[in-house]
Amino acid sequence: MGIVSEQGHEHKGGIPIPLTLYLLVTFCCAWLIWSPLLIAEYLRLSLPAPPVVFITLGSFAPSIAALLLTWRYSGGTELRKLLGRALVWRVSPIWYLLAIVGPAMVMLLAMVGHILLGGTAPDYVPFGARWLIVVVNFVLVFLIGGPLGEEFGWRGVVLPALEARFSPPWESLILGIIWTVWHLPLFFIAASAQHSLPFWLFALLTMPLCILITWVYHGSGDSLLLVMLFHAAVNTWSGVLKISPEAAGSTRPIALVMLLTWAVALFVVVGHKSYIQRNQ
Repeated sequence: MGIVSEQGHEHKGGIPIPLTLYLLVTFCCAWLIWSPLLIAEYLRLSLPAPPVVFITLGSFAPSIAALLLTWRYSGGTELRKLLGRALVWRVSPIWYLLAIVGPAMVMLLAMVGHILLGGTAPDYVPFGARWLIVVVNFVLVFLIGGPLGEEFGWRGVVLPALEARFSPPWESLILGIIWTVWHLPLFFIAASAQHSLPFWLFALLTMPLCILITWVYHGSGDSLLLVMLFHAAVNTWSGVLKISPEAAGSTRPIALVMLLTWAVALFVVVGHKSYIQRNQ
């Protein structure tokens, strides 16, 4: 169904923000905020605030740009619709399970593969302190670790714009490239989570993740809440399960995660029609 404007003319639903403008604003704002960290590291200077402050502020550029540009180009009605997608919570429990537990299962399977190939088993203490704070950490990651600061932009604005031009799964793969490049400065900042990751490995992991996030997004009725939970789960479990090269002492665990994620993404694209189902 189309949306009827105040002038009585029907037009397709969506957020008519020029994609180039949105990307330009988002990249420039984030990279500008992160640039003092790059300069400080290069010149060995100290900054008045901890690096995490700059990293966090920059990570909110995608969502803030999405909300401001939606209000500027489409008005309050479309802005409320965009915000409302983060409140879509009445969905099948299976989507919550897939979004929150699914990433952990993939990472655990990758770690099993790492151990079978001769890697060192992580020190997973069943009731250790880090397990007791997983829920708290999940909430913090959700709020300031990327999901809330990014997903109004990536899935709220960029994905619909790409879906209007490209068929599945190309729209998700293109978004994966955009998302990867946006993170680029963080690979040169020692305090960032990306610093210990090979850029190529991060890129190859981000693209299938985008396919799976698109699947969860449409399968849950275009719920940005489920997308944010998925994003938060990936970031949280990777730390808890010691998947990063820095924590694991090897790039093999995250390389196996990348391969398994590709396998799941291909299975979703080939075997599940819900991936390409979109609300009309």
